[in-house]
Amino acid sequence: MDNIKILHETDDYLVISKPVDIAVHPGADRESYTIKDWLCDQYPKITTLPWKSRDRIGIIHRLDKDTSGIMLLAKNPQTLDFFQDQFRQRAVDKYYWTLVFGQPTSDHKIIHGFISANPKNRKTQKVEMIDFGLDERERKTTGTEYWKKQSYEFDKQDLTLLEVKILTGRKHQIRAHLKHENLPVIGDFTYTTKPNKRLSKKLGLARQFLHAYKIGITDPSGKRVTFEDKLPSDLENVLNKLNVV
Repeated sequence: MDNIKILHETDDYLVISKPVDIAVHPGADRESYTIKDWLCDQYPKITTLPWKSRDRIGIIHRLDKDTSGIMLLAKNPQTLDFFQDQFRQRAVDKYYWTLVFGQPTSDHKIIHGFISANPKNRKTQKVEMIDFGLDERERKTTGTEYWKKQSYEFDKQDLTLLEVKILTGRKHQIRAHLKHENLPVIGDFTYTTKPNKRLSKKLGLARQFLHAYKIGITDPSGKRVTFEDKLPSDLENVLNKLNVV
């Protein structure tokens, strides 16, 4: 895919800009082209290395199919282990831009809440701020930190651009936590409300307004480095339709 951009490259790893509408690795739909497929196409020699999972060759971490932004990819199993250790130790700084429906009650907040699979819909997650009902093994304490960056108005509705940092990385974490705060992500039709759906359709956004724009890591040389990925054109176009408040 020509729209996958390489932002930085070394002998051991890549930093790429993942476009929207491409999965990171094979899932239930094993026929679709993935980031893993692209990596193997670009660097066919890495397929001969002793990876623990053939489905996840080079995949250090993941982004949802409908989330764009910055990703790390490993060129060898040793680098994969090196970076995955950083993720497990929560030593990676991950920042996102997101546009939400509504206005937050504060300019800065850390959302803590238990996230687990939703028994009513296994494709989604549920958030419990005070949770005694889940089995201890299923409870996953998570943290999502946000800063209010800009207020907007569109069609007489309030919207807010947030910078978000995830302190942990759970499935659908940002979207689930923000919906729990009554701040559903624009363009998200899973963790949403009827007013958010209506406004998202009026804005013509075909996917969630969520972009991984910055990541901070320690690379194999021991140096702390940060990489950024600018907001893609489809999300810039949405912001251009809004009135700054």
